[in-house]
Amino acid sequence: MDAAAPIELGQLLGASDPSSQEAAWEDLIARHTRLLLALSRQFSGGHDDVMERYAYILEKLREDDFRRLRTFDANSGVRFSTWLTVTGRRLCLDQLRTRYGRVRSGSSSNPPDSLRSIRRALADQLGAEIDIELIPDENSLSVAAQAVVNERDQALRTALKQLHPRERLLLVLRFQDDLSAANIGRVVGAPTPFHVYRQLKGVLEKLRRLLSSRGIEGVDG
Repeated sequence: MDAAAPIELGQLLGASDPSSQEAAWEDLIARHTRLLLALSRQFSGGHDDVMERYAYILEKLREDDFRRLRTFDANSGVRFSTWLTVTGRRLCLDQLRTRYGRVRSGSSSNPPDSLRSIRRALADQLGAEIDIELIPDENSLSVAAQAVVNERDQALRTALKQLHPRERLLLVLRFQDDLSAANIGRVVGAPTPFHVYRQLKGVLEKLRRLLSSRGIEGVDG
């Protein structure tokens, strides 16, 4: 672990006995309680709702032998506090969806809204070459046309994996979590929304180049 990760995280994940692990967990949470409570307060509700969301975050972070915490990569260039902010916010959204019955849609023939949003953002960069209003809904496509869309979506997923973790983070915050440029700036440390827009534009341009290198010239499916 490097300076991007707190010492307590290394102690937690490397603990050799339950008591040491529990002590490291308590230290880690004590260090980040203010952040997690602040995330919990960003959503509607009173004190009880905030504490319920806070407890949900802790429960999910502990789940399956700290499975989520083990996915943090200290060498990715993303600080742990940034990673925890994104993860905690997603867990708050998951808790709301669970409580009010809201679920995400997504399958091989009906990709998640985030993937469609990225495709449309890429199409927007082509300007007059593509009319966004003419992009068909996936549900109305023929079998052959759907196969083409699936192929392009798979190419897009592959290209996304080639991005730097910070670049993927920007796309997740914008197209999956639907954060404003101002809020994204607070998460990633960008000084102004303008810087966020400029960085997003650069990431989308990089995605277009990666897709072009794979022979994918159109993203309007």
